[in-house]
Amino acid sequence: MLRRSLLCLSLGFSVGLACFQTACSQTPQGSLTPTVVPTRSVTSMPVAHGNPDETPIPSPVTTSALGDIRQRGELRVGVLYNYRPFGFLTDNGQVQGYEVDLMRNIAEKWEVDVTFVQVTRQTRLPILYSGNIDVLAAAMPHRRDMEQFVEFSDTTFHSGYVVLVSADGGIDTIAGLGSGAVAAIGSEAQDLLAQYATQVGITPTIRVLSTVEDAVSVFKNAEVGAITGRREDVMLAASSLSNVKILDEFALSEPYAFAVRRGDTPLRDMLNLTLLEITREGKTGEIFSSNFYGYAADLFPVYPGDPAYTFQTFPTDLPDVESIVDRIKRGEPLRVAGLALDANPGRFDCQPIVDGYNRAIINEIARRWHVPVSELPQTVGQPGLDLLKGGQADLVVGIQPNLSLVGQVAFSPPYYQRGLRLIHMQSVTIGGIADLEAKESVAAEPVALSESLIKDNNDIPRVKQITSNEEAFQLLTAGSVYAVVGDEFGMMLMLQTDDRLAVIERRYRLTNYAIALPFYDTELQALMAFTLQDMKRDGTLDRLREQYFVPYMPDDDPLEPLEFEIWPGDGSYLGVGG
Repeated sequence: MLRRSLLCLSLGFSVGLACFQTACSQTPQGSLTPTVVPTRSVTSMPVAHGNPDETPIPSPVTTSALGDIRQRGELRVGVLYNYRPFGFLTDNGQVQGYEVDLMRNIAEKWEVDVTFVQVTRQTRLPILYSGNIDVLAAAMPHRRDMEQFVEFSDTTFHSGYVVLVSADGGIDTIAGLGSGAVAAIGSEAQDLLAQYATQVGITPTIRVLSTVEDAVSVFKNAEVGAITGRREDVMLAASSLSNVKILDEFALSEPYAFAVRRGDTPLRDMLNLTLLEITREGKTGEIFSSNFYGYAADLFPVYPGDPAYTFQTFPTDLPDVESIVDRIKRGEPLRVAGLALDANPGRFDCQPIVDGYNRAIINEIARRWHVPVSELPQTVGQPGLDLLKGGQADLVVGIQPNLSLVGQVAFSPPYYQRGLRLIHMQSVTIGGIADLEAKESVAAEPVALSESLIKDNNDIPRVKQITSNEEAFQLLTAGSVYAVVGDEFGMMLMLQTDDRLAVIERRYRLTNYAIALPFYDTELQALMAFTLQDMKRDGTLDRLREQYFVPYMPDDDPLEPLEFEIWPGDGSYLGVGG
């Protein structure tokens, strides 16, 4: 399992810093050194963040552009014509680039034509609002303050400001730069590195250069020992250098995403659904590597299941209902589903563990929102989703994102993970799941996932059917089966009950869980994302995970780092929380 740590620091009032590991931590193996680096000036391309005081906030749309795209048989996409490798015009007049290729694949999936319309950083939002384009694929930074202007798709590229160093120089973090000389590609890179340096207590000498080519030149001449700039620029620089690496940390994380008109959740969700599908097919990785100098692709989410809708059947209705955020502002209770709250759970029932964690999470969210909570018991899974869809619940905790739910509900960022574990009697020698070949075993809850794990790793699986975790425990301790595979918390409860049992320390099929929200309520979706990001940034989320989950892990087994994307910017426009 690839582990990626995330650390978030504060950088001023409205800028959140995040650092996380990326797939580009080293130069692509076997890459050649080009003799010429394409020149890119960054001083003429400021990042447009959006300003509520200067840009009129548009009203949410009342009809989705998805219906218009179907009727026209054409998807109109706004792209930059001068920003390699995202979008650019070739010498023969063709539009090419990473975002262009993604949109071509999406249009192909939808079986419609695609037309690319040139936009600039200054004109892209007005052109989108005018209806002359349906989607912006123009290196749009996903910032909190931009949520009031557009709807963002899932992240398509983890942009932000990073640092390149020599691979064998012994520098593994930005703090390792010390007082060394650094080439900054553009003044914004200089400012951000200087602020970050203050946070980590270093004093690098920063030299501002206007192009990637200039930064590469001074690095080659050993005038500087590092280069900082936007990730796409630093990746370009790395493609022409040998024996270099890009540090895992981001001085500022600012992911890019596609954007549609405010309130157009059907088009946003259809874009996300299609991105998920082409990612599962492996196409996004191919597109990424072919545009980003051979680098391995960023990790994109992959959901299980099958879509409930196609492009032609995806619902386009936009309910004219009040946002739950407005109810929160009036002090009405937050109606929470997804809890069992069973007064007499079985001794190997893992739901009380998850209930405890979810209640702690919701109570912390409610504290930050200054709102009371109304818990809806016996609403785990589908019953909770039914209440959400019927408007009788505001959110459902503990939902595994699934393709079949896209278009019916929205998902928060994943806020915890659960996996499967294998337990056995200490008297039986088992090294892992593949050692169950032709041996009697039990697939405990979640039965389908546990059974598929056993069958996928053994040519002759012998899986015994059971009715409960209690029965699985009795079979195992009686010596009737070699092992039990099931939810990690249920297995650990068995292990803690009988000291004759042993556990394989590996967690299998690690699964993300999110909070399900109404698909149309973009304000609640934004507020929930901001709050969970803040809880990750200030350590609350990890503290609660440790409090509720670590007691049910093997001794000395570290808690798996929770991958978390944190959007910079100010989200106070919602008027709730921090």
